[in-house]
Parts: sequence; structure tokens; C-alpha cells
Amino acid sequence: MTEKITYKSSIAGWIDGFIQEKKSLGYKYYNESKWMYSFDAYWAEHSYGKEGLSQETVRDWMKKRDSEGMKCLAARVSVIRQYSLYLNGLGIASYIPPLNVRYPKAVIHLPTGEEISELFIRIDAYRPKKGNRNTKRVANEYPVLFRLIYLDGLRASEACLLPMENVDLEAGTICIIDGKGNRDRLVYLSEDMTALCREYVSYIKADLGYDPAWFFPGTDPDKPISYGSVSRMFRKSWLETSFSECCDRNPTTHCLRHAYVVKRIDLWRAQGLDFEHMLPYISKFLGHKSFDESYYYYHYTKESARTIREKDTVIGRVIPEVMRR
Repeated sequence: MTEKITYKSSIAGWIDGFIQEKKSLGYKYYNESKWMYSFDAYWAEHSYGKEGLSQETVRDWMKKRDSEGMKCLAARVSVIRQYSLYLNGLGIASYIPPLNVRYPKAVIHLPTGEEISELFIRIDAYRPKKGNRNTKRVANEYPVLFRLIYLDGLRASEACLLPMENVDLEAGTICIIDGKGNRDRLVYLSEDMTALCREYVSYIKADLGYDPAWFFPGTDPDKPISYGSVSRMFRKSWLETSFSECCDRNPTTHCLRHAYVVKRIDLWRAQGLDFEHMLPYISKFLGHKSFDESYYYYHYTKESARTIREKDTVIGRVIPEVMRR
């Protein structure tokens, strides 16, 4: 159970109301509550009164600390910006800090269709050299898990922590509850992916002898598969491909989600659809909190997509059929 935070400055009541409003909207606001606790102490330390924010009162708070990175600073500023918007909504005039803190995103490797095809061949061929029955079962889970990430744009953590009850194979949908940024969304599966998941669930239930709580149970079947295991499997399989030696970057599981977005954009282009018109749909489907996050994919992949279309000779080929071992 999360420990209740008590605010003590002259604006403690407003901060409390702000946090409660966010939680009532479905946000957990755990880390944000801690930032507001720090801001509450900052406000009390400067002996500011019961008033809205001003450029002067938040100037020191907006300064970058020696011990923090730009991402951390952006988080601090974002929370205070939300608080100021809350105050203005109450009719309390308050300065809204601009969200102009920028930090560089990591440059990722965008795999081509050929690379993805060979990667899945390696994943499907994996057989543990040692281990018990549960280790073998987990090996049979990887092909389905990685396909969900690539074909449906899931985050690796969302696939790992997917409860069995959130998968509806009659409707062909997956319900992501409390994803990144405390957002929920519904993911629609293709007919092929739905059929594969049905076969997979039958296998899992037969192997375990009961209905597991998790869609991808770990070596301890009462717990979900670990993110670390999935990351290691991706890395192992990638290093076995013929493309790994000539790649100057360090691909991760998340690259498959990036590849999904590029594939979707390319399909829209082929259909004559404008990305900006489709932006709200891809943003919602990916579970982004703002269109800016989706734009990042678009601007990053603009040139890469051209290269992929030129080099990819297997774009129409279905990734290998999953074979149970």
C-alpha cells in the first residue's frame, strides 16, 4: 500500500486537490506526488503565500540541478505545468511554465523486413540446452510474444505483464490496462494473430494443466515472464542473424515496436492516406499521451522508410509459421 504524502506549505490544500483530481481521472500519480511533495517543501522554504504561481516564484524550481539529467528536469517542469493549469481551472491566475525542456532521444536501429524475417527464424528455432519442463514451455512462448510486439505495436513490458483475463480471443482484442503513463487502450488482433493466440492458449493450458493468470507465464508459472528474459532472448537471437556483424547500433526489443509504426505508415502511404490525418489513430493505438510522441516516430522514420522500401525484398512475406516444440 502506498504511503500517504502530507503536504505542509501554504498551498498544501490546492496541491492535495490537484493530486486527487488526477487520481480520480485514473492516473496513479505516484512519482508526480513525490515531485509535488518536493515542490511543497520548496514553496515553504521560500515563504511564499497562498497564491498562484508566477515566473518569479518558480524561477529557482525551473533551474536544472547538477545531479539531474534533462529528462528528470522535463518531468519536474511538466508536473508544475499541470498544477498551474489546475489552478487556472479553479479561477486562480497562475503562470503556466512553457514545456521547452528538450533532451535527445536514443538513436535506434530500424530493422528491415529481411532482418525481421531472419530474426523470427532464430527465435522460432530456439531450444534450451538445459532446464526443466517450464524452461521448454517458455521457449515456446517467445515466438508468440515477439509477434505481438511486432504485429500489434505492444511494448515489451505490456506483453510480459499481460493478464490472461485481458485477452478476448472471441472478439480478437487485447485490453492494456494501466500502460505507460497510466493509460488504458484496446488493441485489435488480425485474424491470423487471433488464430495463433488461440492455438497458443490451448497449448499453455494443456502443458500447465490449469488456466494461468498470465498470458505469458514465466518459469515460475504463477508469475509473468520477466522483461529481462525477453530482452536476453531478443539479444541472443539478433546476434545469431547474418545482419548483426554489420550493424553499428545495439538493437533492442523496442525496435520491433518502431518497425511496426514504420510498416503502418508505409501502408498508409501506399493507400494514399495522409499521416497527419491518421495521427490520432496511431497515437491512440500505441498508447501515447500526446501526438508529439507519435510525431517522433514519423520524423525519425521518414528517411529510413525510403531505405526500407528500396532494400526490403520480403515485405509481402509472412513471418515464419510458429511450430510447437
